[in-house]
Amino acid sequence: MAKPVVITLTVQTANLYGIDTPSQTEVDSCCRLSDDNSGSSPNGTLEDFQSNVFINNNVKWLGASADPGYSVAIDSIVYESKSNDVNFFDNATISGSGGRSGNASANVKNDPNLVNQLDIYTVNFSVYSSGTSYKTFSIDPKLAINP
Repeated sequence: MAKPVVITLTVQTANLYGIDTPSQTEVDSCCRLSDDNSGSSPNGTLEDFQSNVFINNNVKWLGASADPGYSVAIDSIVYESKSNDVNFFDNATISGSGGRSGNASANVKNDPNLVNQLDIYTVNFSVYSSGTSYKTFSIDPKLAINP
């Protein structure tokens, strides 16, 4: 049954924020993705985490902190043109709503040709500590269209 899908990025914010210049492996190890539509990673890596979304339905990305005193904001979702993947959305960049706990949201195109396709994208996010201090990171998961 087609429905909107919510993807949540949960970050071990205290660990990640405490690393001066984290490698992508360190960033990935501090992050966990989940969604409300049985999304998973076949090998447990963030890069292979795949959310199944639906044509002509909304996808929302939320940021969550695993630690008190921090917040996670989704800054943008950016389409990556890699191999045979396709952009599921009208824009290559989906901007976040801004602020310390901003999220991003967009509707999947109403295009039946998207069924069984993959969309590789980048989630750009910020981790905020107390005050206005923050650091920016990114991860690269995947979307697939549910038939």
